[in-house]
Formats: sequence, structure tokens, C-alpha cells
Amino acid sequence: MSILFSSKSIGKLELPNRIIRAASHEGLADERGRPTEQQFRFYEGFVNGGVGLIITGYAGVMKEGKSALRNMTMIDSDDLIPSHRQLVDRIHNIGGRIILQIAHCGRQTWSGETGMPLVAPSAIQCNFYRELPEKIKEEEIFEVIKNFGKAAYRAREAGYDGIEIHGAHGYLLSTFLSRHANKREDQWGGSHKNRFRIVGEILKKVKQETEKDFPVFLKLNTYERARLGIKEKDCLQFAKMAEETSSCDALELSCGTNEGGFIMARGEFPTKGIITYLRPFCEFNRPMKHLVRCIVAPLAKIIQPPFTEGYNLKTAQKVKQSVSIPVITLGGMRSKKIMEEAVESDKTDFVSMARPLIQEPDLPNKFRMGKSEKALCNNCNICVVAADTQPIQCYSKSTIF
Repeated sequence: MSILFSSKSIGKLELPNRIIRAASHEGLADERGRPTEQQFRFYEGFVNGGVGLIITGYAGVMKEGKSALRNMTMIDSDDLIPSHRQLVDRIHNIGGRIILQIAHCGRQTWSGETGMPLVAPSAIQCNFYRELPEKIKEEEIFEVIKNFGKAAYRAREAGYDGIEIHGAHGYLLSTFLSRHANKREDQWGGSHKNRFRIVGEILKKVKQETEKDFPVFLKLNTYERARLGIKEKDCLQFAKMAEETSSCDALELSCGTNEGGFIMARGEFPTKGIITYLRPFCEFNRPMKHLVRCIVAPLAKIIQPPFTEGYNLKTAQKVKQSVSIPVITLGGMRSKKIMEEAVESDKTDFVSMARPLIQEPDLPNKFRMGKSEKALCNNCNICVVAADTQPIQCYSKSTIF
């Protein structure tokens, strides 16, 4: 039997195999952020398709941290617990396991969406959203910590099998970790210890608000495209610090931020998708669209790293050698052979995927039954940019263009 289909536990959570559905923005919640029938059907496909665990798309812990993307799931109020509980119960009833990813979007959103000023560790704008955030005050930092704890409590009450704290991809916690975005000179900036402080406090707060054995994952970046962005050595430091809190049960490793381009989702530069679906571009007039096609896209292709399978595995292996908690690796997982080799050679404990499973939710079963050796996903990345205005779906066979 393939090692991909051997069981392994994360804390008290026993998973039947090593394949995890990674979080992606889904746009399937209702306008208040409640899970919907559409969302259940989306997750149902993964359960029936053989994934060992579903990590949901990110759920907002407070209104100030709400995504600008279409219909973000929310977990910022006790009133939302019944809707989440209904979703979780239905997933459990068909044999699935599901954890809730919780997040604060920080400066990667718009105040027009949140209804409140954006906040970040320092008053430095994200060069994608291009809105200047306010430097978050210390009392507001403690409020964020409290709200992550409350969100975890609600997730436990709803019956989720655990939670994942989103500390990657340029969202609020990620910007605290990065010297590119964090220029503070107080206890929340400067050294690795200070930059990690908010994440460490959230990990401990989450454990206080839930049972000690309630599984808590942390998502970290291995790399950011910025001179002072997170690099491998920083990731290693933060991974060790997370384990030292005794409040982190697993690490999921990814990379990239919105302003860094298609680092986290390598592959094609989705020119048509950007023009059609992405609000900063789709409302342009014809000359501006021509500019995107003829200048922006070619330049982006030149500086974009090439797609290689398992592009975070090199750092993941070093993290795994540095910590004793399980490591989950995301990024370019496509071939069964590559995934098997990664687990067998102890580079990672689990592999996680997002884009391939959008197209083929039954990919794990295809691997297990010998019906496929590689995902069909061609890394067109239209699903990534279309999430701004559309519910999640695969566009690789679309004829809309």
C-alpha cells in the first residue's frame, strides 16, 4: 500500500491518509458569512473523493479583518455557531474530518469592505490593495488575540475537529512576522521573538479557550518576495518558536503574499482571468486592459518563478528536522510519485493541495485505486484571481473567453 494512504495522527486527531485539502477562499458563504448548502456540497466532494482532512477556507475572526473577496466565511459571533455546527455535523455524518482556518486579513482588504480602517503592524500599504493601513495600537493587538481565542472557542462549540491559525500569505499575522511589513520598535517588532509574539500569544489563547487536546495548526510562509520578507531561516525560527509554546500541534508550510505576485500559486499568469474577474483590473477601459495584456503580463512572466512540483519541500524538510510536531507541506503537489517520495524520505508528514482538488475532488481515490498518477490541474490560476468576484470553481475547461 502507498504510504500516502497510511494513517497518522495530529494530536488526538487520527487521519486515515496523508492527503489534506488545503484552504482556499471559496466565496460560498452567505452575505453574513454563514456556511451554506453550496459550501457543504463543495466539501462533500472532498470527503467522498478520499481526502484525509479538509481545512476550510479562511473564516474571519472579527469584522475589521474581513476579506475583500466575495462572501468570506465568518466566525466572529456566537450567532454563527449553529450554522457552522450544521455544516460540521453533516461532514461528520458522511465520515469526514474538518478543521476551520481562522484569519484576520490585516492590510490585504479594503476599508470599504470592512467598514473600518485597515490595521497592520506598521502604516505601510500592501502594494496590491494599495490602501494605507493604520499602525495597530497595542490595545488593539490584545483585542485581536482575544478574538482569535473566541473564534477557536466557537469552532470547538460547532464541533470542528480542530482549527488552523492563518499566519501566512500576507495577512495580519504574516505581516507581524515579516520585517518587510513590520517596522515596529516595541515588544511586537524587531527581533524574531518580538515579531512572533502575537502568534505565540494567539496560540496560547486558543488553547486556553478550548480543550488542551483540541488540535491547533499554524500556517507559515517559507518565503516572501521582498528584500526584508520572510526567508527560510525565518521560517525555521518561527517553526521552533511555535513548538516551544506547547500550544501548536502541526505546521502547514506555504509561501508568498498578494503583493508578491504568483509566488504561492505558481504556474500560468492568468491575464484573461485578471481582466475578467479581478476588481482592480476588470473595470478598466479597453486601453488599460491592453496595457495589462501587453506590458504587465509579459513582465510578470519574466519575474515569476517557474512551476516545479513540491516547491516548498526543501524548506519543509529542514523544518521537519527542527521540530517534533507534524509538518504539512503545500505548494505544487501534483504527482503521486512526488508526494510518496516526500513522505517516505521524511521531508514532510502530510501533503496538502488546493487547486488540483478544485478540479478533481476525487483525486485521492484515483491515486489509491491506481486510476491516476498525476493531477489534471494545469496551473492556469484563473481560480485564484476569479475568487475576488465569483464562487470557487475550476476554469480550465471553461469557454467564457
